[in-house]
Amino acid sequence: MVEVSVIGITQDRFSGLPIIILGNEKERFAVPIWIGNWEAELLETELLGAVPPRPFPYDLIRELLSVFGGEVERVVINDFDKGIYFAVIEVKRPDGKVIRIDSRPSDAINLAVRVNAPIFVDRSVIEKASVIPLDPCEGNECQEQWERLIRELFEGDEQSS
Repeated sequence: MVEVSVIGITQDRFSGLPIIILGNEKERFAVPIWIGNWEAELLETELLGAVPPRPFPYDLIRELLSVFGGEVERVVINDFDKGIYFAVIEVKRPDGKVIRIDSRPSDAINLAVRVNAPIFVDRSVIEKASVIPLDPCEGNECQEQWERLIRELFEGDEQSS
């Protein structure tokens, strides 16, 4: 398994669907995962640090876990089949037992971001899915490469239209 982070959210220029970009800077790859509008909006709200007037569903899940003594150990994007990603949320109960909960990646990532849990992608998914290799870079050059990737692949080149 390889740990990844949320690099950003963009919109597919063809379908209009939101895409979460997960990436790993050390191994230099990105994984685009198409998600629903609602899930993207809630993730973006959290990433921007906005505080909703009422709890969103993922905030409610975070609070329920806390009240009952559960802790999200990690989220794993564990399968890719027929163009669909699958995930599990690994939750540690108060007795120490870890349970695996089947989840859509968008829900698992939304929860992971809220509880600061690590996100992993299974190596088998990396081998099967639409993983984008990236060039080696250092410092600000890496951030520029992520931004360029998002622009070129998903938003298109507005100047050429």
